[in-house]
Amino acid sequence: MERRCEHCGKVFVPRSNVPSQRYCSKARCQKARRNQWRKRKLLDDPDYRDNQRDAQKRWREGHKDYWGEYRGSHPDYVERNRKLQGERNHKRRGSLIAKRDESRTRDSMRSGYYRLIPAEGDVIAKRDEYLVKLDVLPGTYLQDLFPPDCKEIT
Repeated sequence: MERRCEHCGKVFVPRSNVPSQRYCSKARCQKARRNQWRKRKLLDDPDYRDNQRDAQKRWREGHKDYWGEYRGSHPDYVERNRKLQGERNHKRRGSLIAKRDESRTRDSMRSGYYRLIPAEGDVIAKRDEYLVKLDVLPGTYLQDLFPPDCKEIT
């Protein structure tokens, strides 16, 4: 019985010991099969997802200078990435990219807790942030606090 490969679309004969085979034996098709399995596993299996995250974290900790060395030895990659990042920045909203949108008008400001993120120059990556509580005061606050008939303290 012949089948069509789900990746390349070519007809193949499944192996007798794998009756449900859906991909042919070409290396690129098998790679696609493994990638598909991995994507599905990451979505469906929290243990697998946690194990993958932990393994990646261990690798990064053991190879802290990997990206610096890579960028140092691949100047074309750096230039291409810089150009593409500039285009992404421009599409988003100029040069400022933050984790959250800042308030656009004063009218939208409400009392509550806000994340305060320093923005210096072209901000692209997540930076240190502070959680602050802001209380919006009415325009008459000082008049209410110090009425005109209040005597000045000297």
